[in-house]
Amino acid sequence: SMMRDKNDQTIMKQLHVASNIALRVLERRLKPLGVNSSQYFFVLNLHDDPGVTQDQLVREDSRHQSNVNREISRLVDLGFVDKRQSTTDGRRYQLWLTEAGEDLYPKVKAALDAQEKVLSECLTAADGRVTQADFLAVLHRITQLDSK
Repeated sequence: SMMRDKNDQTIMKQLHVASNIALRVLERRLKPLGVNSSQYFFVLNLHDDPGVTQDQLVREDSRHQSNVNREISRLVDLGFVDKRQSTTDGRRYQLWLTEAGEDLYPKVKAALDAQEKVLSECLTAADGRVTQADFLAVLHRITQLDSK
C-alpha cells in the first residue's frame, strides 16, 4: 500500500483543504448569479457604502490593488457597478451599484447566508462541543500570528 502522508492530520493541512473546499462550494453558489468569490465582496461593500471611492476599497482589501481594480472593472462590464469620476477630485472614482447590482445584492446575501449555515452545521455536527464563537476565536488567533 502507498505510504500515508503523515501530515494529513495536521491543522495546517486540514485548514488548507477546508478553506479550498469552502471556497469551491461558495463559487458554486455564486456561479448562477454571474459573480465569483473575488467579486461578491464588492457587491456587499457598495450596497452598504454607496459612492465609496475605488482607493478606499483598495485600502480596505488585503488583496493587491491591481486585483481590486480588475474585479471592479469586471463588475462594471457585467453591468453591476457604476464608476464615475469624483466631482470633488478628478483623480478619484466613486462606485455605486447599478439597478442590476442592487437586484443582485439580496441574492448574493442569500448565497452567503446559505454558506454560513452549512459551515455552522459542520460545527454542530461535532456534538455541540465546538461553538461557532469558539471556532471563530481560534481562527482569529491564527490570523493574529502575522502581527506578532
